Amino acid sequence: MILIKNDFKTIQFSVYFTDFDEEDTRVYRFLLPKLLTSHTNKLINRQMMSEKLEDLYGAYFKVRTERIANLNIINIVLTIVDPKIVDDSKLLDQALEMFHQVLFERSSFNEDIFNEEKRMLIEQWETLKDKKRLYAQTKFFEHFFSHDPYGYPLSGKLKDIKKTTLPKLIDYYNNVFLSNMRKVVINGRIDIDDQKKIEKQLIQDTIMDMPFISKFRKPKDVRFFEEKTNMKQAIIKIGYHFPIFRKDELYHASVLLDTILGGYPDSRLFKEIREKSGLCYDISSSYDYYKGFMMISSGVDADNRENALLEIKNQVNLLINQGITEVELIQAKSYFIHQVKSSLDSQSTLTKRAFIRDLLNENETVEEKIEAIKAVTIEDVEKALKELTLDTIYVLYGGTNDKEII
Repeated sequence: MILIKNDFKTIQFSVYFTDFDEEDTRVYRFLLPKLLTSHTNKLINRQMMSEKLEDLYGAYFKVRTERIANLNIINIVLTIVDPKIVDDSKLLDQALEMFHQVLFERSSFNEDIFNEEKRMLIEQWETLKDKKRLYAQTKFFEHFFSHDPYGYPLSGKLKDIKKTTLPKLIDYYNNVFLSNMRKVVINGRIDIDDQKKIEKQLIQDTIMDMPFISKFRKPKDVRFFEEKTNMKQAIIKIGYHFPIFRKDELYHASVLLDTILGGYPDSRLFKEIREKSGLCYDISSSYDYYKGFMMISSGVDADNRENALLEIKNQVNLLINQGITEVELIQAKSYFIHQVKSSLDSQSTLTKRAFIRDLLNENETVEEKIEAIKAVTIEDVEKALKELTLDTIYVLYGGTNDKEII
């Protein structure tokens, strides 16, 4: 168990269940945390669960399922007010008992709640084309990560969802989920006696031999996909092969490169494409340091999509060939360091950071991270730039006929 002692007004109990990321289990891992936090054997429906949380001074759950490299991680967090603030000596015991029931005391699941969650997930998939940006993101990932687990939806595909049954989910919970590698992170004012109670109710961490693997395929010849749909604008997604990972020497330089390229309002793409050329409504870049790729996303007028796409590629090529300026590096460092310091005020960020550091067996402190950012040179960023390789382009634009051109 990881204990973070902070003087926040709330206490977070965060439990992480980690397993290898596999396509045939994703739908279970996506649905399961929603069911777990909706009811228990004793609190048999949503209303009773809601009333119980309200009795606990407005306690609340947050759940998240995510992929990190080759791992699939379910995170279930219970946040309660610090019992010392409300002067309630029973609050911690009551909250921990309920959380234990949520996670581990399951003889069955409410079938109506299961059917409702399944129906809502099916509905989300069946209406996906109406959510243009989400649809574009989904299609881009299918193309960019074809024949790679990252290209398979985190919730499973529609066919997976439709064939999922409650008995199958219960079997997965009992025979797989409860055997996952488990890590508990507690964030808040906790004393020794409280710690013993937490260990008893949430069950101690389980450690397994689960190697963390960051890898990606080699870059391919540039592939271009264009699709029409019923809308007035266009959405551009550009994927770059960028094989620099979190533990690599150029990691911090790559984070700053992403910031300079499209990671904040003073980025190269924002200033040149949006403000100077007026070719887009919005534009940004994102860097996945677990998988080794960078993505540029932009919303543009449908008639400007070709010009915008050309200019975005030109700006990236200019950056690769000519490098960055000293001013850009200084500004990016200042922005990123400010983000790191600001995150110290976020209880949830500190909780997640502690888990990731433990998962990756990292010992870098916040102060050391800031010093590493300060030490990045122009030459470091330019080395990272040489690793950028254009790989996949996907454009969804306004029209009347759905069509894909490869």
